[in-house]
Amino acid sequence: MNNYEKLQEIVEGHWFASALKANELEQMFQKSTVVDYRKRETVIKRGEFANHLVFLIEGYVKVEIDEGKKNFIFDIVQGKSFVGIPVVLSFEKYQFSIVTLTDARVLFVPIDAFKDALKSNSKFALSVIEHGNQNFVLPLLEKLKSASRNNIRGRLAKLLLSLANETHKSNKFNLLISRSEMAQMIGFSRENVIRMLSEFHAEGIIKISGKSLNVISIEKLEDISDHN
Repeated sequence: MNNYEKLQEIVEGHWFASALKANELEQMFQKSTVVDYRKRETVIKRGEFANHLVFLIEGYVKVEIDEGKKNFIFDIVQGKSFVGIPVVLSFEKYQFSIVTLTDARVLFVPIDAFKDALKSNSKFALSVIEHGNQNFVLPLLEKLKSASRNNIRGRLAKLLLSLANETHKSNKFNLLISRSEMAQMIGFSRENVIRMLSEFHAEGIIKISGKSLNVISIEKLEDISDHN
């Protein structure tokens, strides 16, 4: 199996591959590169020139804006996903950093080759807009709305729901992020996050021990996220 066939197998069934013609996909993959990363390695550093789109083949990464000692984590991305397509295509430099939360495999797709396909294939262009909005823009707007409306109790409940329903797709999981990173995701201090996790635990909403977290009541978290 040659390199093109391997990459074709990786993206089989993904909207990205489905919207492209065979020759367009082959031309793009001829210029693409697969790189393996260990846990907690930097894939992309904010401020670097944006020459490639990042397609996460497997693993988990966090997407963050790092401002010296103060970071804002605005997404956790899992395998078989592009990271931040609308932003990367719109700016000369990366506007965020990407750091692995687990061992990960990444496909780097040259932006020039990607843009060539956008120009020649309207179906592909529409798919990119649709999925970019659905997977990046709308979730980011929802987080901004939550930041303006919810207190710490509501924001932490939303985060736990997202981790259970979207990231892990299970009510019981091991946390990929630290308490400090949870604080960076919801805009409160680490101490406040630890206190609120303890309250949720005492109320029987979650059971937490170290990195192990079990959501006992999804319904209660949903109610908290809606009314706090």
